[in-house]
Amino acid sequence: MRIAITGGSGSLGRALITRLAAGGADRIVTFSRDEQKRATLAKDFAWHPGVRVFAGDVRDEARLVDMFRGCDTVVHGAARKVVTAHPDEAREMLLTNVHGTQHVIEACRAACVQRLLVVSSDKAVRAENVYGVSKAMAEHLAVNANARTFPQGLRVGCVRYGNVL
Repeated sequence: MRIAITGGSGSLGRALITRLAAGGADRIVTFSRDEQKRATLAKDFAWHPGVRVFAGDVRDEARLVDMFRGCDTVVHGAARKVVTAHPDEAREMLLTNVHGTQHVIEACRAACVQRLLVVSSDKAVRAENVYGVSKAMAEHLAVNANARTFPQGLRVGCVRYGNVL
């Protein structure tokens, strides 16, 4: 298995990398904007020759295409999650959770990925805050993408966080 994981430095991403590396995955690609998190991931998984940790962000579609090449599966777990009173938080969630999901979908198409799993949240159900609304929108983008991507060989699915493992 050759897999890319967005949000690899988060708790879910690290758990997936650990399980996949121990389970014999050939290639596991992940990335982070945070230099320290990248260094920690690279150090923690240095024992596995197929784990690659890159600098990157779901807001950069061209970079995603490069990172997804050669992967058959992508798990999209990257998200802005903290809802604060900061006035820019809504914009940041739009750029990462919504636009970032669309970038991941398009990058998977361009890189000929076969399967994409978008990780959402129970907060998307009857959303009451910006985070929930952004994750609900990401779910809609993912499910609706199948109309364009399925005929090309990319299947897109969604799962809410509690049901992932």
